[in-house]
Amino acid sequence: MHRTLRRLALIAVSAATALSLPLAALAQKAMTGDEIARNIAERPNADPRKGTITFTMRDKGRSRTRAAKMLRTESKATHRLLLAFDTPASIRGTSFLSYDHKAADRTDETWLYLPATSRTRRVPASDRADSFMGTELSYGDVKDSFIFGLADYTFSSAGRAANGRYILKGKARDAKTAREIGYGGFTAEVDPATWFPRKIAFTDPAGRKLKTIAVSDLEKVGASWTATDFTVTNHRTGRSTKVTVSGLARASGANERLFDPARLDRAAGRMP
Repeated sequence: MHRTLRRLALIAVSAATALSLPLAALAQKAMTGDEIARNIAERPNADPRKGTITFTMRDKGRSRTRAAKMLRTESKATHRLLLAFDTPASIRGTSFLSYDHKAADRTDETWLYLPATSRTRRVPASDRADSFMGTELSYGDVKDSFIFGLADYTFSSAGRAANGRYILKGKARDAKTAREIGYGGFTAEVDPATWFPRKIAFTDPAGRKLKTIAVSDLEKVGASWTATDFTVTNHRTGRSTKVTVSGLARASGANERLFDPARLDRAAGRMP
């Protein structure tokens, strides 16, 4: 009797083990580069957030600081980012606005208001690679918010790093795109718990080492993650920019008129 029960128990264990093997294999299934990039692009980003963003630019032992109030929210299928600078006094009132459209057939839009000219100008897509406000970030870096443009790159996966992060590689789709975004490609470490890149190494359009972005800290508002401490290092110039976000909080009832490009000259005095 005992021998029969023991045999039945062994059969049950063997069956459970055999059943669990496909599930374990499925859990360990490698993800393609396109799947990883899509998960990054589709991570929650809709929760309205506000805070103060500070850029500290370092060059040969010298440093300069610029600070702006930040407001990030979503309207229908568009992520919107508004920055209104108040430090230093020489750029106070300068405001930046971007519309990042989800639909592939819509072109993203970016505007910059400069008090010195009293004019709001639209930043063309061809200027995405230009330096943003003297930092080591480009306009595209700021607008994209750690999301790789699905139309800009072809993606591949290089497996996982020892820390469990996915290794995602991207290559600019063509020479024109590379010139426009300022990058020939990148290699990124992506945290699967947040689908946030924690380290990105970019090359220039010629394939040479250009700059690295290292994310030290993230904070969550609702379901949406924000990088609150990261450093951008330009390997060609030796300059770096440290970016910190303080006072990150939910922005309830944000005034929709703040996101009107025609009112960008008044954004600085009306930020929540």
